[in-house]
Amino acid sequence: MLEKSDVENVLKNTQVLIGCDVKVKVSRTKLTLTGRVHSPDQKGEAERIAWKAIGVWSVVNELVIDLA
Repeated sequence: MLEKSDVENVLKNTQVLIGCDVKVKVSRTKLTLTGRVHSPDQKGEAERIAWKAIGVWSVVNELVIDLA
């Protein structure tokens, strides 16, 4: 079963995403990522992590890249 807290913990503890504000929403087998990251690489890494979660069938990446 897809667990929101599991995905949030991995995202929070991933070195490349430290300092980013990534939120996770779970709807059955779909993960939606929202919040802010600082680069396209961080946005991509968050999505790659989301896809690796057990039970994920789709990922919607709505992360905003904040270059400020």
